[in-house]
Amino acid sequence: MSCLTLVCLPADTPSTQFAEAVGTRLSAVNLSVTALVRHFPATTWWRRGTLLLPRRGTVAGGPIRRLELNAMRACGHRMHWHRWQIWRAAVAGTPAARPYWMFLDRHRDAPAKYELARAQADYLAQPRIAAMRVFNALPHRPVDLPTGHLEALQLGLDAYAHLGWLSAVPGKRLLYPDGKTLLAETGDRLDTRLTYLETANRCLAVRQGRDVLVAAVTEPKARR
Repeated sequence: MSCLTLVCLPADTPSTQFAEAVGTRLSAVNLSVTALVRHFPATTWWRRGTLLLPRRGTVAGGPIRRLELNAMRACGHRMHWHRWQIWRAAVAGTPAARPYWMFLDRHRDAPAKYELARAQADYLAQPRIAAMRVFNALPHRPVDLPTGHLEALQLGLDAYAHLGWLSAVPGKRLLYPDGKTLLAETGDRLDTRLTYLETANRCLAVRQGRDVLVAAVTEPKARR
């Protein structure tokens, strides 16, 4: 499955070797690079040679001191804040809903008694899920209301906005500077997602300004 992966490179990595170093390190953890992506906002008119794929204020990577990570986090916080306000109005009057993984777990515990089709139907039958799907069907909606965000949305405005801050930078996978430690978000459950975001943001917080971050879309290597 393809997803956004951040690769941490040592500060002494030459800018001309960013892409090669990313490919080599990801290959060592059985991931292949589909594309390098301009994930980071950055000032691209100054010292462009230290940035990877600079274009119109965005880059695929570079030294952390050149990347506007705080701006990314502020934007994530703001977007989640606005989405929660819209979500609250869209689901007003509906009871709290259960996330899909709860129905799926019940199916897995007793697949003969509780078939997958029944699990899916029961999940979709919840009024709050139906209200979110109705909103998402509107052609001119200002934002989507991802049903996969249900657990986080039901935590309240502040928690959901903080989740936007935490989610803005790390992507779905993060490869440590040692080139061996790979963190990954491994499911839709909120507790699993939070565990990943806590660890990934802790790793980013201790990086120095000259350390390098590069963003790539990756997928597992095909097994032979």
